[in-house]
Amino acid sequence: MRKSLKIKVLMMQKGISGSHIAEKAGVHRTAVYHVISGRAKSQRLQRMIAQELGWPFDALWAD
Repeated sequence: MRKSLKIKVLMMQKGISGSHIAEKAGVHRTAVYHVISGRAKSQRLQRMIAQELGWPFDALWAD
């Protein structure tokens, strides 16, 4: 399963939206979706997404 799809599925299961993460991070929701899709890199947002999902950073973002 692609990393972005895995993260989207986890977000749906937990009832967490990209908008929710963006609001907590103080960024626009498109920034969150760009990080999830791999179009942008932001370790801060990656860590926040992992934290919100309750997953270790390395488990979601290790290549």
